Amino acid sequence: MSIENESIEKVGHGHGGDHPFKVTVRTLAGHTENITVKPSSVVAEVKDDAVKHFVNRGWLTAGDYALTLPRSSNNELDPSATLADLGVVEGDVLVLVGRKPQVDG
Repeated sequence: MSIENESIEKVGHGHGGDHPFKVTVRTLAGHTENITVKPSSVVAEVKDDAVKHFVNRGWLTAGDYALTLPRSSNNELDPSATLADLGVVEGDVLVLVGRKPQVDG
């Protein structure tokens, strides 16, 4: 799984009904990226690739992050679940949140 040209592609999942769709990943600072995912995409992989993408753009510092789906709750999404398991659909906004308090140094 990698982010290229604003998309995340899951390789090797030729399952029927596993059609790609677009979601938005947003940081708490307001940076957004529209990405392409599949229902079989695992939350941890989507999160890891999104974090790398935002860090590479200088929009986020490396750290421990989780994804939330604000339309359903502000709870962290289960990193081992697939997007289909959690009911993530076309147009949803996933928010990256820090898992550890930020400490100003």
